[in-house]
Amino acid sequence: MSSSPNNNKKEDLYSKIYSSMNEGVAIHRIIFNNNNIPINYEIIDVNPAFEEILGIKRKEMLGKNCSEVFGTDNSTYLKLYSKVSQTGIPTHFETYFEGIGKYFSINVFSPSKGMFVTIFEDITERMKNEKAYIENKRTLETLISNLPGVAYNCQNDPNWTMGFVSDGCFQLTGYHAEDLVNNKKISYNDLIHPDDRQMVWDTIQTCLNEKKPFKIIYRITTSDFKNKYVWEQGRGIFSSDGNLMALEGFITDITHRINGEEEIKKSEAYYRTIFENTGTATIIIEENTTISLANSEFEKLSGYSKEELEDKKSWIDLLVEDEIEKVMNYHNTRRSKKSTPKNYEIKFVNKDSEIRYVYVTVALLPYTQKRLISFLDITDKKESRKALNESQKKYRDLAELLPQTIFECNLEGNITFINQIGLKIFGYTQEDLDTGLSVFKLVDPKDHLKVIEDAHRCLSMGAVSIEEYNALKKDGSYFPILEYSNSIKQYGKVVGYRGVIVDLSDIKNVENNLKASLNEKEILVMEIHHRVKNNMQIISSLLNLQTKYVDDEEAVNILKESQNRVRSMAIIHEKLYHSKNLTKINFVDYIQSLVLNLFYSYNIKETQIKATLKLENICLNMETAVPCGLIISELISNSLKYAFPNDMNGEIIVSLKSEKDKYHLCISDNGIGLPEDINFNNIRTLGLLLVNTLTEQIDGEITIQRGHGTKYKIMFKEQEYKE
Repeated sequence: MSSSPNNNKKEDLYSKIYSSMNEGVAIHRIIFNNNNIPINYEIIDVNPAFEEILGIKRKEMLGKNCSEVFGTDNSTYLKLYSKVSQTGIPTHFETYFEGIGKYFSINVFSPSKGMFVTIFEDITERMKNEKAYIENKRTLETLISNLPGVAYNCQNDPNWTMGFVSDGCFQLTGYHAEDLVNNKKISYNDLIHPDDRQMVWDTIQTCLNEKKPFKIIYRITTSDFKNKYVWEQGRGIFSSDGNLMALEGFITDITHRINGEEEIKKSEAYYRTIFENTGTATIIIEENTTISLANSEFEKLSGYSKEELEDKKSWIDLLVEDEIEKVMNYHNTRRSKKSTPKNYEIKFVNKDSEIRYVYVTVALLPYTQKRLISFLDITDKKESRKALNESQKKYRDLAELLPQTIFECNLEGNITFINQIGLKIFGYTQEDLDTGLSVFKLVDPKDHLKVIEDAHRCLSMGAVSIEEYNALKKDGSYFPILEYSNSIKQYGKVVGYRGVIVDLSDIKNVENNLKASLNEKEILVMEIHHRVKNNMQIISSLLNLQTKYVDDEEAVNILKESQNRVRSMAIIHEKLYHSKNLTKINFVDYIQSLVLNLFYSYNIKETQIKATLKLENICLNMETAVPCGLIISELISNSLKYAFPNDMNGEIIVSLKSEKDKYHLCISDNGIGLPEDINFNNIRTLGLLLVNTLTEQIDGEITIQRGHGTKYKIMFKEQEYKE
């Protein structure tokens, strides 16, 4: 009995749905033993989506169970199918198949006894996204919980009702986050110090009205009734239509910073103790030179009490009259000029009108107009200083006798001494030196950076520096100098540098004259090469002209060979004439020109014989280039004349390379080769005899390989110039 048309249509419809489903569908059948106990199951059909999900062809899955397809535990699925078969209730679960590395959502139902339909939905991407979301949430929660303060979200109401508070709340306030959420145990407003609540409210409301972020410092009271200073930064969260929805921000503890101000006050007492007990006479003066603070050691040095000094006396009143102008100049320029000395000697008058020699150190107090001045009494050391001054006078007297410039500079580059000959050479006077003369005024501005670098190297390394500069005279003219300098040390400390300047004008003139003379000689040598080349071209032209008056073929060949030899030497002189280096020529260019001339001379077509050049970039002197060029000319000429008879096609290869102090020249062809009766060690032909002779001339060795043409290998050295 055949199926009705309606049933056929339904089956076709179900088949289309089955084949077009996005979910994978597998149909299983349970296998029972003789006791009607399920022992296994097998896949009897799968839809195309199932094949695509697993990446396995349908025919490879038919008759197999899940263990074989998915790499999973077979007994688990057998129990599942048995349960569905017994209860008739469909089941759903999610699982991960290690065999194929995917997550699936699985629905199982039984349309008839022993038959099961399993629908597989690939949820791998969803599971990955869920895992990523969970991980991101965990990371964010970890980040917020580790912030050194409290992140929050709250309402803009008088209680600042918290919707969210981070875990840092406990460390800051002593309350747990859940205690503040929705004011469960206490509101945040209750934590704000009563004296600061109105200020906090007003400040935040003003910023919200202007839709600006707010920053505010105030006090809070913690659970253990301690006050803390906090810094809060936040902003309003507004809807798209401009309505305020909530506040978000961050609160952190700044109590330690506020308390630091108290520490500063304590440190003032600390540093005052140091100031008082430093062991050195020390004062602090105001911008107007009035003494505002003096220690006990200064009382001893000056003979005045603190009551007589502080806010009453200027320290200038304690100087001898001839020191006042210098010291006031230092005082007025200390902030504007780096060259103002920090250390210097002065004559000091105490209360008993006794003159003391003191060494002064002056330092600017940061962020104030005040100066700190310390005094070292060196009166007892003046005798030794006097002896030193006498020694220095002898040195200065000797410097005045020398014909070169002798100078000394401090670390700032100011010249502290220059001999009279130096002043005369540079066009300056003693008055210029006394009013301040910098070493940079003696050097071309283009060399200033070099002067700084050289001076720094001289001072740091302590070695003698020898440098050449373009010097500048007072009248604006320039002249070349050579400077010898080294550092000056006092008590083991570098305080400047000294040097000798030699005028190089005469030496430079001689050098320029020598260069001019050398240039003339180079021009002369180039002209000689040019004329030699022209003369050789004339000889070549005469030989070429002579061939037209000679009927004997052998004589014509001899004339052509001679012409090629002359031309090979002429090319060398032409290359030297055009070269910047008159002692060497670029042998690559030379070989290219030589091969081109030889092919032209023997009227060789490019289609008949190919020239291949494998050349390193090598330059040779004339003593080597001339014989080497003649050798190449002879061997290529032989190949062109004899290696390719009867218009035979072929190739000539020329290679040249260097190896340490030797050169390898190889000339080969793929022609008919040398006759067997030619003995290269007993040559009678002029060409090969000339090759042998020239090879010996360049201390070379020649070897010949026969077969498939002829190959000449020559190893030689570059020759030294012989007078």
